[in-house]
Amino acid sequence: MDNVLKIPITAIVDKIVPKSAFYKHLDVNARLKARFVEDIDRIVWLAKLASSTLNVEDGKAVHEITVFHALLKSADVPDDVFLAIDRQMPRHVLFLLQFEERYRLLLNYKEWIDESKGTFRIIKSFRTEWTDGDTLQLSINASNMDKLYEAFAGQISGFGTNNAADTKRIIDLQQQLAQKQRAVEALQKKVRAERQFNRQMQLNAEARALKKELAALQEEIDNMTTKNNN
Repeated sequence: MDNVLKIPITAIVDKIVPKSAFYKHLDVNARLKARFVEDIDRIVWLAKLASSTLNVEDGKAVHEITVFHALLKSADVPDDVFLAIDRQMPRHVLFLLQFEERYRLLLNYKEWIDESKGTFRIIKSFRTEWTDGDTLQLSINASNMDKLYEAFAGQISGFGTNNAADTKRIIDLQQQLAQKQRAVEALQKKVRAERQFNRQMQLNAEARALKKELAALQEEIDNMTTKNNN
């Protein structure tokens, strides 16, 4: 086993999980089943990160982080394969993806809907760029499991955050940014199609106002990520 994440030996499981264990028991359609068969070579349960395997306290929301090492046949395996796994797992999950000698991390950032029923809501998927094993980095250092999971989210997203409030705030800002960007593009399209000069002026004014809002949102995102990464 090549421990590229430098996971403490006490947390290592290193057990191959048959792909059929996922697509036979998960609610997947024929297309997703084909992705499991055609795009994934094998999946290894690499590690169990928990208070019992690490020198950390248990969390209020996070009790265990399962680390899967997925060896891929293609670098562009759709994320929905891993979303399908994650949606059915009654715990938090981190994926270490490998294609040939390149690696990336994938974390589907999620929160409990009903912990007693083991149901989660996935908020957003975070992934790193592909890199080699020598430059792949993930700090496994926190005082409890909640903080460890939030630190993973901050590192993999690039936000640099270490708490749920900041992470969710940046996600919300990004969603607002994307929504307003679509609104600006729609207005610009209307301007090009509009023949009346006065109406063009009105639409351009609306677009300029939205662009100011876009700039303010981007500035807040940049300020938060700069602060958190320093």
